[in-house]
Amino acid sequence: MSLIGSRIMKSLLTAENIKELHRNGQTSVEITPQRTIITPEARDVAKKLGLKIVDVPVGSELRKDGASQAGNCPDSLQAIKKAVRAKLPAEHQNSNLLDQLITKALKELQHQDAVGPSFEREQASNGVVLVRGNSVKPGKFEGAGGKPIGLTDVIGSADKSSIAAGYMQWENCSFPWTLNYDEIDVVLEGELHITCGNKTHVGKPGDVFFIPTGAAIEFGSPGKVRFVYVTYPADWLAQ
Repeated sequence: MSLIGSRIMKSLLTAENIKELHRNGQTSVEITPQRTIITPEARDVAKKLGLKIVDVPVGSELRKDGASQAGNCPDSLQAIKKAVRAKLPAEHQNSNLLDQLITKALKELQHQDAVGPSFEREQASNGVVLVRGNSVKPGKFEGAGGKPIGLTDVIGSADKSSIAAGYMQWENCSFPWTLNYDEIDVVLEGELHITCGNKTHVGKPGDVFFIPTGAAIEFGSPGKVRFVYVTYPADWLAQ
């Protein structure tokens, strides 16, 4: 069993992370391959947005060129501790207590600033994957014009799948979307409103929508909605 998004040894770089970096004006991102897992969708989106992914060796993560870094760097933690100690008077330099306080503060900051989705999943040796729906935490969908739309891909081409699946959720908002792929939506909570022209179709928990390639629609909900989507092909964002 693996916990995606809560890895200790490696960090996960997703398509949502790439879109967030691009939105913040970044033109490149540094990753250490030994410490970072980057999804195929993330590489596709980076290529589409013109954001360069730079592989750097372990120990070379700290750069002065302003490029973003993915993953945690033990060297940077030690540098922070050294800088804090240099500012403290000798009588307050309790090494063990200082280490604990700095580590705790950094973990809280990382939790607050975490970008991208997370979820728990189990994978069998034959490729069968189970995603725990109640563990899914949404990332931000950048295709909705800045509106607070949560999106989490949980199955994709990284699983050697020709289809993708994930979760979307939001509350009291709507946005237009034209699909260049086929999509099925299964409503879990609330009401999912899909407007086609001058008619709005309302899906409730247990209902299923099919939206074909080329459909120009508006997604919306007057309250909170949560649903599972399944798309074909898997790399729906790149279509």
